Amino acid sequence: MKLVVTEPDSKEAQMTVRDFLKRRFSLHTVDIALAESLNAIWKHTNVHADLGPNDAKAAVQDLIRIHDKLEVLATGELAEDTTTIAQSQDVTIYDALYVAAARKLNGTLLTSDRKLYNTASGLTNTKLLKT
Repeated sequence: MKLVVTEPDSKEAQMTVRDFLKRRFSLHTVDIALAESLNAIWKHTNVHADLGPNDAKAAVQDLIRIHDKLEVLATGELAEDTTTIAQSQDVTIYDALYVAAARKLNGTLLTSDRKLYNTASGLTNTKLLKT
């Protein structure tokens, strides 16, 4: 989301992703990420009212372009580890999916969610995106 909508820490997220791409790292996500991000755009438009319809449409288009370039992991291939993480760490399945994906790939989880960062940092490589 921070790549397509201006939010706190958007600049840090953009710089970090740009740096990873320059270093030729591959970027991955989980299959629910697109739906979660579309919901966040809806929330910016309909709940917070800080994003107009035209800006929302542009954000959706940018989001789809970015998503289409990512490697996407299916929930099914992460289900067992996700459930174990969610139960043992008392986090949602949604958050645990991202942790399980980073673990499966032996990658780094990028997040600006401090609670997720605190949980994940004990389980996998994690970077907190803060300015």
